[in-house]
Amino acid sequence: MAKWIKAKKLSVFTSVPYQGNTAWVVMGGDDLKDEQMRELANDLNPLSDTAFVLPESTKEADISLRFFTGSGEVNFSGHAAVATYFALSGEKILPFKEPKCMIRQRTKAGIQQVELRIKGEKITRTTVLLAKPNYLESELNPLTVAKFLGLTGEDITATGLPLDIISVGFFDLIVPLKSLEVIQRISPNYALMDNCCTRHGVQGVIVFCQETFEKGDTAFMRHFAPSLGVNEDPISGASAGSLGCYLIRQKLIEPSVFSRIMIEQGYMLKRKGRVYVHIECTQEQILRVKVGGNAVLTFTGYILTP
Repeated sequence: MAKWIKAKKLSVFTSVPYQGNTAWVVMGGDDLKDEQMRELANDLNPLSDTAFVLPESTKEADISLRFFTGSGEVNFSGHAAVATYFALSGEKILPFKEPKCMIRQRTKAGIQQVELRIKGEKITRTTVLLAKPNYLESELNPLTVAKFLGLTGEDITATGLPLDIISVGFFDLIVPLKSLEVIQRISPNYALMDNCCTRHGVQGVIVFCQETFEKGDTAFMRHFAPSLGVNEDPISGASAGSLGCYLIRQKLIEPSVFSRIMIEQGYMLKRKGRVYVHIECTQEQILRVKVGGNAVLTFTGYILTP
C-alpha cells in the first residue's frame, strides 16, 4: 500500500544553495522493493543520485544506505553519502555528539567509516573513508579517448602523463589534460564513450588539469558517466578520491603521512563545488583515502511511494 515518506533535497560539496551537486535523501522507506526505490529516484531526479536511509540489523554498522539513479542501483555515491548526514540533522535517527563523532555506514561497497564534525547540534562537515585504490590494467588508445571527448590526439598526450583506471568505489578512466582551455573545449560523444567504458570495464571518465579557477586548489576535473545514466556529473566525491590517488601515484603530489587535496568541479555546468580529499600514504603505498565536504538543505517534504 502506498504511503507518504520523508524526502530532503540538498546541494552537496558546497555551502551555497543550488550550487554543487544535487542529491535526494529518502527516509522511512524501510519496506520499499528495489524497483520502487528506482522509480522514486527516477521521479525525484533521474540524472543524479538518491540515498535511501535504511535500518541496520547487525552490530557491524550503525546505518545502512542504498543509492539509486533513474537507471538503477549504484554501489556507492560520495555526494549522496555526504548529503545523508546533513539531512539526518534533527531527525533523531543517529546520535550526533559534538565536536566529532564516528558513524559506520553499510553500503553495497562495504562498511565505511564516516567522520562528522558537529557544532550546535548541526553537521558542519562529513568525511567518508573510502576503499583503498584498485587499479585496472587496460590498453587504451589515446586516439580513441580523444575521439569520444571531441579532442585531438595531441590534446590527450600533451602532458606526458599516462591514462590510468582507478577505483575507490567504482572504476574511472583518468585522462590528464594540459589546461582549463582544453577541458572547456571538450565536446563528448556519449555513445562512443559509453561503448568504450563498457568494453574496458569502466563506469566513468575523469578529465583533469592542474590549472584551477581558484587560488590554492589542487586540480580541476570533470566527470562523465553515461554508462551510469549520467552524461556529466556536476561533482563526484568518489571520483575525486580516485583522482587524488592518481596525483599521488604519478608523484604530482609528494606522498606523505597526510596529504590534503582540494578538487574543483562543476564550473562548466554552473554548479561550482569542491571536494576535500585526504590521503594517508607511505612512499610505497596508499593506506587510506577520505573524501568530504559540506551540504546545504534546499527542500524538505514528503513523497508518496509507488
